[in-house]
Amino acid sequence: MKTISITLICLSTMAGSTSLKTNSIKESVDQVRITAIQDFSKTKLFKMDSVFYVTLYDTLHRTEIQRIDQYNVKSVTGKAYPQIIAVDIIASQFKYLYDTTMTNNMQNKGIPTRAIEKDGRLFLWRDAHYPLTDSTLKILNKFHLTERGTKKDLDRFLIFGTDDLKRGAHYYFCRNNLSYFKRVISSKAIGYYDPPNVKCQ
Repeated sequence: MKTISITLICLSTMAGSTSLKTNSIKESVDQVRITAIQDFSKTKLFKMDSVFYVTLYDTLHRTEIQRIDQYNVKSVTGKAYPQIIAVDIIASQFKYLYDTTMTNNMQNKGIPTRAIEKDGRLFLWRDAHYPLTDSTLKILNKFHLTERGTKKDLDRFLIFGTDDLKRGAHYYFCRNNLSYFKRVISSKAIGYYDPPNVKCQ
């Protein structure tokens, strides 16, 4: 039997959340993440790694590459797609420094504050409105994602990143109908290609 364990908050039983069309914007955003994770667990990518980072784009923007001179380019924010809420799920090898001189609420902004464990895989993201809790820290430790130290350890702290060649799953939800979405599997970063037509009304 497949199980899904959600730390911090049980999103599937939120008051008033009988469908993806909730009365609360915050609940809708949370449910978008959960829907993406549930669909992702059915893909081949789910079995290829054990830790995944989930990024939500409340308004999707196209990223354009602008040439500065003969040798240099920069990325700039391009066209906006206000009708689309996007979610990016990609394997992560990051480790996070837990500063032992600070409380959970004072930890650096890079450490994830939300976590979902599903069938032995972990999905992480940072919620600016939700503090790091002992239950989330426990699950981060379970997957050996934290190193204890202080700020002075940052210079020598070994941080693993993501593999740019790895494919991720990109989800495109209609803002006015969150039950409808399209999934794209790509090694390109989200925003660096034109999104699919999800036919939002």
